[in-house]
Amino acid sequence: MAKFDGIVGKALLTVEEKENELTLVFADNRYLFVKLENGKIHSDSVPE
Repeated sequence: MAKFDGIVGKALLTVEEKENELTLVFADNRYLFVKLENGKIHSDSVPE
């Protein structure tokens, strides 16, 4: 998916875990937020 092109091939630096949420931090200050809301998985990447 084009939404995730910015993180393809980037090194994963850290993973932060919160209740119903994972934050994946990649090289070049790129973030992927994965959340569980109402039984569905939602994801956002910054920057897109």
